[in-house]
Amino acid sequence: MHDDINDNRDLQAGGVSLRDADFRHIQELMYQRTGVLLKSSKKPLVVARLRKRLLQLGMNTFSQYIDHLTRQGEAEMEILVNAITTNETFFFRHSEQFNMLYETILPEICAAREAAGGELKLQVWSAACSSGEEPYSLAITLIEFFHSRPKWRFKVLASDINTEVLREAAAGEYGERSVKYVNDSLKDRYFKKMDRGGHPIFVIKPQVKQCVEFRKHNLLAQWGLGLNDLVFLRNAMIYFDRDSKGRVVANAEKSLREGGYFFISLSETLNDVPTVLKFVKSGVYKRP
Repeated sequence: MHDDINDNRDLQAGGVSLRDADFRHIQELMYQRTGVLLKSSKKPLVVARLRKRLLQLGMNTFSQYIDHLTRQGEAEMEILVNAITTNETFFFRHSEQFNMLYETILPEICAAREAAGGELKLQVWSAACSSGEEPYSLAITLIEFFHSRPKWRFKVLASDINTEVLREAAAGEYGERSVKYVNDSLKDRYFKKMDRGGHPIFVIKPQVKQCVEFRKHNLLAQWGLGLNDLVFLRNAMIYFDRDSKGRVVANAEKSLREGGYFFISLSETLNDVPTVLKFVKSGVYKRP
């Protein structure tokens, strides 16, 4: 795990110092708990993300913080994981995938299910959902698609290991940067625009919120909420080494129905891990 540690210099920023030995300790904790591999290049990120917490605790070294973490246990570990795993995202990221979902994949799934006389319902898992832009984008897509198919039922299950971003996601309030790729028609239908301190805030309407259920989940653990027709796990596996990535992909594929689709980001592949999933196009795989 330490092959990427090749910078032995201590790092100090804003009065908070991080020794290499302390970084390795945090690296081990994050890897064991989440599968996330913090490379040496992430030292500045660790300092930036945890500096405020150390100052709150009246500390100026990570050695002090690690002692505190050892004493406090699970409660402080959750704060550490929350701080380091926060990622910025936005609505309809990789719009070509949402277009493919709407135009090709959903019609295919519906036609197959209806022809087989199966139950007319769809379950989607948005894994590593961060602050909620992805699962709400999925819910909007499904609402639009199933408007002409009223007999169908669907739900989006969204998960993340970070409890803080899950609280933000459940609130469903977003700034302009998050909705920059949402067209005006969809904004009018699915968001309520409000003013907060002179800044516009876009609040998800109840008809979208009721389609999404948020819960805490560690990707290293198996999914236990039934089979999914679609799994979105995008922009997360870049933080895993090959072993952890293999475990995460295995859990995801086990959660998929036969004929279900697995979406990853356009910069990711499954070439380096064993999987039964078949390549469809960049960022899209299918369970045979």
